[in-house]
Amino acid sequence: MRRLSEAEKFDAAIEYQALATPAPGITSRYFKLDKWCKAVFAVIVDTLALADTVVCEVWEDLVNTGATGAAIGGVAPTATATIIANTNATVVSITVGVVQVADTVTINGVLFTAAAAPDHPNQVFDQVSGVAATIATDLTTCINHAAAQALFVAAGGAITAAAVGAVVTLTATEAGEVVLTVVSSNAARLAIATVQAIAYIEVEDTALSAADSWVAINLVGPATANATAVLVRGDSRYQPVGQQVAASDTDS
Repeated sequence: MRRLSEAEKFDAAIEYQALATPAPGITSRYFKLDKWCKAVFAVIVDTLALADTVVCEVWEDLVNTGATGAAIGGVAPTATATIIANTNATVVSITVGVVQVADTVTINGVLFTAAAAPDHPNQVFDQVSGVAATIATDLTTCINHAAAQALFVAAGGAITAAAVGAVVTLTATEAGEVVLTVVSSNAARLAIATVQAIAYIEVEDTALSAADSWVAINLVGPATANATAVLVRGDSRYQPVGQQVAASDTDS
C-alpha cells in the first residue's frame, strides 16, 4: 500500500502568528510546483470578533523571494477565499452578559430565546437570575437538550455546548463534519466570536502564469486574529523520494 507521505508533500507554510505582524497581513514562504500538478493551502484562524474577516489569496512569483509576488489572476484574483466571522466556523463562543427577556441566539438556524422561566424542549433558556454565568449554564443545557440536538441533526449535524463561567463554547460533535453559523439579537448581551475557522484554496499548475512559478499564501485580517497555514502538494509528475521531516512513524 502506498502511504500518503509517499504520494503527497506536506509543508508548514505559516507558523502560528498574529496577522498584525507585519501589517496589513502575512505572506508565507514560496514553494515550487515544478514537480507537482496540484497544491492545497489550508488556513486555520482564530479570534475573530463580529464583522471581522480574513482574506486568503494564493500568490505566485518567478523567484522564491516573492520580490514581485502577486495574486494569481492579478487584479481579479482567481485563487481566493474569505473567512467571515461566525459564519461556517468550526468553533464559536458566546459570551453572556446581562441577558434580557426575548434576547435570542441562532445556531445553524435553530433559535434559542431568553425568558423568565426555562422551557428547554422548546429552546427557551432562563435569564431571570441576571447572573451571566448562571444564564450561560442554562443556555448550555438548552443547546444540549435532546430536542435541540434533533433540530441540529436535521440541519446538518449535532453540536456540543460547554460553559466556563459566562462563556459558552460551541463545537461540532463530529469534528470536520459540521460548521457553525451563529448570530445573536444583541451583540453586547450575547457576544458571538469565532474561536476557530478553516479555509482552503486548491490550485493547479495550469492556473499559473508560468510553468516554473513559485506559490505562496497571503493572509490579510484584523490585528487581533491569529493564523497558521500548511501546504499539501500532490499529483506528482514523478515518484517522490520521501517526506523530509524531523521525525516520522507509520502503523506498520
